[in-house]
Amino acid sequence: MSAYVAAPDYAHAVTLNPASLAYVYNIYAASDYESFARQPGELFLPSLPSQYLSSGTLNAWDVSAAFPVGPLGGGVCYSSFELGGWKTTVSSLGLAAGLPLGFSAGVTGKYVTFSRDYFAAEQVIAPSVMNANRFTFDIGAADRIELSNTTFFRAILSTGAVFSNVLNGLTLKPENQTAVGPVRNVNVQLPQTFSCGIAYTFASNYRLADFELFKVMTAADYVHLVGSDDPVDDFPSYKDQYRIGLETTALGILAVRLGYTFKAPAVSGFDYYNNLHIAQMGSGFSYGFSLRFPVKLVLPDWPLASLEMSYAKNPEWNTGMYHDLFGIIAELAF
Repeated sequence: MSAYVAAPDYAHAVTLNPASLAYVYNIYAASDYESFARQPGELFLPSLPSQYLSSGTLNAWDVSAAFPVGPLGGGVCYSSFELGGWKTTVSSLGLAAGLPLGFSAGVTGKYVTFSRDYFAAEQVIAPSVMNANRFTFDIGAADRIELSNTTFFRAILSTGAVFSNVLNGLTLKPENQTAVGPVRNVNVQLPQTFSCGIAYTFASNYRLADFELFKVMTAADYVHLVGSDDPVDDFPSYKDQYRIGLETTALGILAVRLGYTFKAPAVSGFDYYNNLHIAQMGSGFSYGFSLRFPVKLVLPDWPLASLEMSYAKNPEWNTGMYHDLFGIIAELAF
């Protein structure tokens, strides 16, 4: 849906907005996978030699879960990301607490590891493997206001804010000295952002085996890139990002989502490989759908309440192309 800060799904709340873990009432487990393969000239990483990373393959996957922990909400996630010499893993653990008037606050602690091939000078020569690791954390806040709750429907206004990667500096250190010439430690930053969002949900109060007959949600996010000097992703493509999204759900089974992301660039220029202005990179529509199988309706004695399978098409982070995202979420009655 593109915009998610105010109302992320519970299974991914630990990484999207930890404060939303406070609203978890069941156990949720999820897994996601995305990938793409690019031919020479189709992948743009500007500070590296074009002949080295003008093509590449992305492989990214994660497993996550959310669950109640007494009066608190908890979540865990493990993510792995590989692209053109970069290898990244993130292990996350989050906790959130409910506060008066519908407010909640949460924090996610993260252990991040990096590995990449480093090239001395600007020519393709024998590389040195560079490694780094870092403990950092995200801080989130959320609020839910019930605007209406009648026999027929309910309306909820949600707001949220997240400050990500509070500790963002790290140092890449050479592991094996195989490059020609000296290879020094390289100081880089995790992408440190401040995000805020708002969402409005309108849903039926008539339910079928605990599933809403219909639900409509609209959302909007604003994201500001706080730290952009020597970013670890090698390309500070935007300072500000704007996202809007729409989700409609019928009978608690079929969900259709549409979103749009616009990135205001921090740098200007042109990607001659893809015939694309840098300002366009990462901007565009996203769309997808989910099928949710109401297991509890068919097998009421099972602890598995539902199983949801999702597909989305998202604009890539640094090109004008799109990639595929596949996901699955299992909900267990608590």
